[in-house]
Amino acid sequence: MKNKIKTAAALLLLAAMLMSLAGCYTWRVAQNPNPTAEPKEAFTTEAPDPAGEPTDEPVVTEEPVVSDEPADTDEPVVSDEPVDTDEPADTDEPTEAPTESPTEVPTEQPTPEPEPTPGPTPEPGSTATPKPTATPKPTATPKPTATPKATPTPKPTATPKPTANPTATPKPTPTPKPTAKPTATPKPTPDHVFKTWDIVYNQEYNESVFQEKKFTMINFWSTSCGPCIVELPYIQQCSELYSSKLTILTVLYDSGESGAVERAKGIMASNGITLPALRRNDSIKAAFDRYLKSTALPVTLFFDENGKLIGEPHMGTQTFEQWKKTIEGIIGW
Repeated sequence: MKNKIKTAAALLLLAAMLMSLAGCYTWRVAQNPNPTAEPKEAFTTEAPDPAGEPTDEPVVTEEPVVSDEPADTDEPVVSDEPVDTDEPADTDEPTEAPTESPTEVPTEQPTPEPEPTPGPTPEPGSTATPKPTATPKPTATPKPTATPKATPTPKPTATPKPTANPTATPKPTPTPKPTAKPTATPKPTPDHVFKTWDIVYNQEYNESVFQEKKFTMINFWSTSCGPCIVELPYIQQCSELYSSKLTILTVLYDSGESGAVERAKGIMASNGITLPALRRNDSIKAAFDRYLKSTALPVTLFFDENGKLIGEPHMGTQTFEQWKKTIEGIIGW
């Protein structure tokens, strides 16, 4: 940066000197149009009279400009040194020395800018030492806060060793004698044991039917008994009405006769009878024929859940209302 400032100042000074020389050249051209014919004395530099008297010759005080580079200009170069030439000056007018001292035209020289004071030039190979920066004022050291007193750590209390409690010897518990599990009281065997099949669905039936509901009703009829066939629809209605407590079965008394089963199926289908119709085989005869005192049909029997006969056999036919009254009197409806 400093070298750049020096270079700029030197260029400014050079420009000022060139401007001064340009002014002197103008005056000289006015005095002598042919500068090459000037006598050598005109370019001689004489020192001013110490007494301060004016001289007849102009005084050139400017120093020649020394430059490494040639000046690139269209104007002729004016030099303060005399020009040596062996040839005489070729001019039509005689050369006369000026009788009067020409008035020297003062030229205004530009005021050179003050050059910055260069610092010490660092030696080659050495780095420039930076200027010391201003030392900041020390900040006031905060007063140390009072250190809180350390709370004394309580000493750990010794953990008492657990004392071994004497283990009480358990008393032997007496082994309870195994008690015999009470056996379920078997239900009494029905008095009426049988095994037969339904004539329509060929489904097996036995004495376990008594345990399905609290009451069981068995009606005996035949295909040759007109009153029996008339009574069947009333019994069908009672089966639907008391189905929650009462199971109703029928037994085809003449199932062993030829063609009786087929006739019974037709009768049941035409009257909408869906009640089971059991075959009267030997097991049925052994269980229930004792209650049939004669061959007069129909006969109806009632049994409890254990297969015990309730009341007396009901002989003959009844209407729907009569059967409702009979059944409700037995099952407690």
